[in-house]
Amino acid sequence: MTDDMIANSLKSKFTLSQYDKLGNIMQFNKDTFLISGYLADNSTYNTPKNVVFQTFDGGKNWKKNHFKGDAWIYNTHFQEDGKVWMGGSDEYIHYSSDYGTTWAVKPKPFNPINRVLSIYMTDSLNGIAGGLHNGLAITNDNWQTTKQIPSPLDQNKFSITKNSARNRIDKVQIVDSTILIDQNDHIYYSKLNQIDWRTFNIPTRNFCVNQSKKSIELYSIRNKVYVLDSKLNLLETYIQPEDIELYESQQNGKIDVASFLSSNIKLTSIKAVKFDFDKMSGGCIPFALYKENSKGLKVKNSESFSALCNILTTCEDYEKPIAQSFKFSEQDVADYFSYYNKLKAIRQEEKVWGGDFTYLLNIDNNLFLNPNKTIDTINQQLLDTVYKTFSLYPFSFTDNEPYIIVNVVNNKSDTLKITSKNSSLFSLPWTIEYKGHSFETYDTRVTELLKSTLPKGFNYYDKLFAGELIYRLIEQRIINEMTYKNGY
Repeated sequence: MTDDMIANSLKSKFTLSQYDKLGNIMQFNKDTFLISGYLADNSTYNTPKNVVFQTFDGGKNWKKNHFKGDAWIYNTHFQEDGKVWMGGSDEYIHYSSDYGTTWAVKPKPFNPINRVLSIYMTDSLNGIAGGLHNGLAITNDNWQTTKQIPSPLDQNKFSITKNSARNRIDKVQIVDSTILIDQNDHIYYSKLNQIDWRTFNIPTRNFCVNQSKKSIELYSIRNKVYVLDSKLNLLETYIQPEDIELYESQQNGKIDVASFLSSNIKLTSIKAVKFDFDKMSGGCIPFALYKENSKGLKVKNSESFSALCNILTTCEDYEKPIAQSFKFSEQDVADYFSYYNKLKAIRQEEKVWGGDFTYLLNIDNNLFLNPNKTIDTINQQLLDTVYKTFSLYPFSFTDNEPYIIVNVVNNKSDTLKITSKNSSLFSLPWTIEYKGHSFETYDTRVTELLKSTLPKGFNYYDKLFAGELIYRLIEQRIINEMTYKNGY
């Protein structure tokens, strides 16, 4: 059963209040489930939160059990034989050996004391726990006693020089003699008998230990996964499949361009919109409010009409990006360095509160510093991969992004529309609409024509340059060429 199915079966038997929050859903087998979270009897704001829900028949019947505490349970670890460990806001570890029917309270594991945010057990006696505020402890006797160990922050593996709550330890796991930890989105590993935290040589955003196989999965960027053994030797790599269908599997429409061009173009009317900051909202959590800034432009230039006719006649040849059609100008390269320098400045600003996360690529990689090594001859597979990735997030995916609409009118007063509503990098693909039908084209000539048509500084003008596309191409090349190396 899925977690949603299990939660819904509970809700069909018990009425939860507005204060109740379901959290961890534990599936021991096909019939036995346990749910923890922020749960209470006849819950009001001040009612003790000490309830777990249990079923032994796949959710047909549920029982409410109580543990000895009052806590929002943040994290749990459980084993198929019915052992359960829970940690949360009351700073204790709660333990059950019978699928959550009865409970014991273990001593607070951290010194200094703080909330238990993450917990992991390798067997019934040995485990590790991480705290909300830099707490880290191991046990060899099921939490009767603990040993405090230094965190990556304690060993100055990253730094926080401004006030921040980002010293939390979100995840800890052990396999054989190796510890893995996620502190503030920094992934590190260390030998258990001598704590010396190290980063992997590849960008890493998450990890998962398979205790039965004694293996580790490292989740890198662009869905790349590295599978290691317990000694951190590489076993295999694979790419996680996307949850959303990508552009190559989508059906593109057809438009009757010949019918439209049977009458000469008489006018091109352009509407370009950007959103300017207006003011901050009121309320407890203020947010920025924007107002629309729209500019129009009418074009009656015969050369422009001729170029547009040529584009429309062959636009269906560019249903997918074609590497040979991408030519980057000096302005595009300048736009790249502007984009790159902004990212680098942001990285530097975020570093003071620990924002130099281990899932980020090295911003000083030689390929970033020398973009022509990548763009002088564009690799088709590289281009395809980048557009597959970013086709999921067109400009219209984000509120307050600039957009442009080009209305092309012929002598019959028919209107063909070219819009950026599905555009992402380099304003591609363009969407062409005519008489209820639409077509997406990766024809760079549309972008280039608008560059030559719009006045410099006009709304949307800056979106017509290839700075971010060049960055993403280099980024993807670095990812493709990454090679894992064991740091031990």
